[in-house]
Amino acid sequence: MQKFKRKSLYLALVAAVSSVGIANTASADVNVNSNGLGQVLIYPYYTTRAGMDTYMSVVNTTNSSKAVKVRFTEGKNSREVLDFNLYLSPNDMWTAAIVNTANGAKLVTADKSCTAPAIPAGGKEFVNFAYSGAALEGIQQSGGDGETQSLDRTREGYFEIIEMGTITNTAINAAITHVAGTPANCSVVQASNMDMGRLSSLVVGNQSARANPSSGGLAGTASLIGVAGGTDFGYDPVALDAFAPSNVQNIWNPPGSIFPDLTFAALSSVVFSNGGTVTSNWSSGDNTVSALLMHNNIINEFVLDNATLSGTDWVVTMPTKRYNVPVHNPALSTDATLLYSPFTHKFWLNGACEPVGLSYWNREEGNVATVDFSPPAPGGGTALCWETTVVTFNNSHVLGSVNEVNVPVNFENGWLRMAFNATGITVANGQTDGNGVNHPTAAHSLTSIDGDTYLGLPTVGFMLQDFINQNAAPGVLATYGGNFNHKYTTAISGNI
Repeated sequence: MQKFKRKSLYLALVAAVSSVGIANTASADVNVNSNGLGQVLIYPYYTTRAGMDTYMSVVNTTNSSKAVKVRFTEGKNSREVLDFNLYLSPNDMWTAAIVNTANGAKLVTADKSCTAPAIPAGGKEFVNFAYSGAALEGIQQSGGDGETQSLDRTREGYFEIIEMGTITNTAINAAITHVAGTPANCSVVQASNMDMGRLSSLVVGNQSARANPSSGGLAGTASLIGVAGGTDFGYDPVALDAFAPSNVQNIWNPPGSIFPDLTFAALSSVVFSNGGTVTSNWSSGDNTVSALLMHNNIINEFVLDNATLSGTDWVVTMPTKRYNVPVHNPALSTDATLLYSPFTHKFWLNGACEPVGLSYWNREEGNVATVDFSPPAPGGGTALCWETTVVTFNNSHVLGSVNEVNVPVNFENGWLRMAFNATGITVANGQTDGNGVNHPTAAHSLTSIDGDTYLGLPTVGFMLQDFINQNAAPGVLATYGGNFNHKYTTAISGNI
């Protein structure tokens, strides 16, 4: 079974709805937009743990209306906990927050922009439907996966926003455009019969209103707010541009659909590497996105100064892992599941652990060549086991994550290199992987149709650190927080 069959089915579906009034064309290869604007925004982390709330925004910086998919996924196995359609009028901005509940987390917003379905006044609770029930073998969107089915799992993860198309139908535009601060009529896009047929009926006789293609232009921010401590760990999402295939007018799907997702990307990527660009062709959209995010080293700092009681956590998220790593119960006598490059382990209790190498230096060039996480991964060694893993230093626990591994370091401050360089591991019991590609010796790699081999794993994330000033003023305790994107190295070999 090929993992991209689902994509081709849905692309055929959306190609049949070109009359819905949402058009989307792309003229370039999919790329990471260094200016922070794009058709897709990947936010590496949200949390409601450790007394934190997560605040988020998305901005439509264009003069066109946008239909976008907003998707939240939990951090263990990237199972969806909430998604909906959001309609942004020209120059509109939408904001929301993820907050704690008695059992899990929920989304709250006071923003007026139209969503479908409408978000209740008291917020919409995250759900565990996609990871509860009987365990289902293979790469699935739902079903038990060997890990806990508790709602507590919804308290941390990551989220993504995908532009489905530019709305050029005058009736829909008028309905979602703000008048005195409020959209004219959100019920137009929230009606229970708001499906492809209804959208199509709104554009009959109005073909000229559908002439403008999509051009991306989405931007956003997120902030992890430590309510009690007064800290704000703010970050920008990773922006992907030219996402939608150029031969598909739109990738719109109705409310209630789990699509589109990252598998809908066009099948050609362009990456800046070693002073030039590398363009590669892929057999599935998730591989396109993986190529853009492939890194063979993550580099960042840590601060653990005793004088300021400082602590450091790293967030490492792999947003395409869910499309490549099957659920498999190792107690079963047979295994019909396929594992796809560049990943090396299947998911069950304790996750799907990817081996990494660690080395670190202090600020004066002192070096420790290797160090292991604690507690060790199942089977020993150093590994990242979750879709979103929090790496804490000397048990800082800044984020209070349950998807956490600890790095014990001997220095109060310095920098660390995390290397993805697993060797001697084969995929699918030594067969070619699910893309029909013979897996090379370096297991953490992904090879394109053209023969370009990208080394490493697809990751996004950042480092955050907090400080406490015990003498800010007489009787005053001050806390501070900082957030810094990871730095990376990229290695690509083959027919470049």
